[in-house]
Amino acid sequence: MKEQVEEQMGEICDIFDIYAICGCCKVNKSVGTEEKKKNDSFDNRTFMGIGNKGDLPWGSNIIDMNYFKSVTTYVNENNYKNIKYKRNMYIKKIGSLTSVDNGNKDYIEKSKKIQNVVVMGRKSWDTIPKQYKPLKNRINVILSKNLKKEDLIKCGINEEDISLLESETKVNLNSNVYLLNCIEKVILLLKQIEYYKCFIIGGAFIYKEFLDRGLIKKIYLTRINNTYECDVFFPEIDENKYEIISVSDVYYGNKTSLDFVIYSKKVKNIANDIYNNNIDGISYNLNKYNNHNNILLTGVNNLFDVDLLNKTNIDEEDDFIYFNFNNKKKKKKKNESDEETEEEWKEKINKQLVIYHKIKIKNHPEYQYLNTVYDIILNGNKMSDRTGVGVISKFGYMMKYNLDKYFPLLTTKRVFFRGIIEELLWFIKGDTNGNNLLKKNVRIWEANGTREFLDNRQLFNREVNDLGPIYGFQWRHFGAEYKDMYSDYTNQGVDQLKNIIDLIKNEPTSRRILLCAWNVKDLNQMALPPCHILCQFYVANGYLSCIMYQRSCDLGLGVPFNIASYSIFTYMLAQVCNLKPLHFIHVLGNAHVYNNHIDSLIQQLNKVPFPFPTLKLNPDVKNIEDFTFSDFTIENYVHHGKIYMEMAA
Repeated sequence: MKEQVEEQMGEICDIFDIYAICGCCKVNKSVGTEEKKKNDSFDNRTFMGIGNKGDLPWGSNIIDMNYFKSVTTYVNENNYKNIKYKRNMYIKKIGSLTSVDNGNKDYIEKSKKIQNVVVMGRKSWDTIPKQYKPLKNRINVILSKNLKKEDLIKCGINEEDISLLESETKVNLNSNVYLLNCIEKVILLLKQIEYYKCFIIGGAFIYKEFLDRGLIKKIYLTRINNTYECDVFFPEIDENKYEIISVSDVYYGNKTSLDFVIYSKKVKNIANDIYNNNIDGISYNLNKYNNHNNILLTGVNNLFDVDLLNKTNIDEEDDFIYFNFNNKKKKKKKNESDEETEEEWKEKINKQLVIYHKIKIKNHPEYQYLNTVYDIILNGNKMSDRTGVGVISKFGYMMKYNLDKYFPLLTTKRVFFRGIIEELLWFIKGDTNGNNLLKKNVRIWEANGTREFLDNRQLFNREVNDLGPIYGFQWRHFGAEYKDMYSDYTNQGVDQLKNIIDLIKNEPTSRRILLCAWNVKDLNQMALPPCHILCQFYVANGYLSCIMYQRSCDLGLGVPFNIASYSIFTYMLAQVCNLKPLHFIHVLGNAHVYNNHIDSLIQQLNKVPFPFPTLKLNPDVKNIEDFTFSDFTIENYVHHGKIYMEMAA
């Protein structure tokens, strides 16, 4: 009979959202085993220590404390509406708990802020410093057969704030401290009060009791990555019942690293079955647990209806919030300057991104670019820069595009396709004369070739629009001595482009198919040192892929060009090597948004992407140097209008 009741109680954790949260450290030896040998591997039992001589083994760890507070105080009121509906359906079917004291229940719901419940044993309660009792902004439940109401009053808690569950139909809903003597009364309490989630917070005996009865839906475990003396341990987690589903970032505090993991029950829970429309399965499971003689479970059968579908699966959303506990913004202090805080900045930006935020699933590949822009504007570091304009920047992104399916020419604004082609052909020729681009009305390099710009680079003897040994020169004449834009460099230096084509054709498995524009010796002679500095090519199964590293990434103007340019370059190389293009992978180093581009990029973020176009090359061209602009055809390029951004030079 006891086993049957415990099995039945296992479904209660889903209805009443009961979780465990605990910090665990490494221990000197695995409990119940011999000393760990030097080369032994570790497992999930490595982190088990939770107490030593009535205190935390590691003392105080501010990171863990902040996480604990964030998890146990976080409430999503929009999600609570769905949680409340689920529980009310359960209560409605039971039909036995109808009266509460303190008057009008509707009034209480509106006047009392929804909070989480934290359940602890007497020893855990005793370890909380007096000044923090009870835990603020949480409903405190103390499980003890020996603790008396008078003991709580001695801790400085007002008598009217303390409640005992004297019967299943009489509960003081305005209490924030409940003193109970058994787990069954915890469940009875949860059936009657308004709360968001319930967290079991210790100690070892309480954890074990709830786990043994299957009353824990998820375990939020902090792994303190250091070894301490311990005399109290977290119960062994049954890996047949629970599995790790989430792992956080790694943090450092109190001279040790730590992270957070989330265990979830392996068995299907009621809410997820309903969410997945597994109605037949629900009927079977709930029938199995229907017992009208059990006050804890009466009315579970047929407790849900179709209206509950899609209303109960909220844990993943909350878990994401929990793991972002350390990303809170600095608040402005009193008497601080009126300079905009990071929090105010984010709020201002997000208010302008109404359409961007309305798109819930952003699977279109263009969102790789758009999401990068958004992240930089919202979370980047504000800096001064070489141009004097100022930037917001972050370090390290990657984007991947499938060239066998589409041509990644951005659609949220009109991109100057002809300019991209002409510049790429100019590179391939090894040309460094900016006038040759200007003749074709391509002004990409115009600002970098002016007298003023060249003089600022200490290139006083350089003719206007002589850009020096930049990309094309390095691709075709790496190591040659640069004179001027008119000189003939035939057979001078290393022709990297010729070499990579030869490798792709004759040694396709080579790991040395690289093209590099970063020549340290020539940097001071260049009008502008290369931004996209290195690309590597990979051949497999008749397909060619390219990965490109870009050290300096102007998200507004440069990156859209670079994505398209190296994609086209991959198409061209694939054709002349009798291959098909597959992937372009773009690795961004210093990724930045210029201050004078922010408004334009916000405008672009609010555009919804169209399907990417396709690119066709003249199949008769077999030599990389023979391509002309007329050999490229872009098909079905549907795009939004032009968005103006001024170049920072």
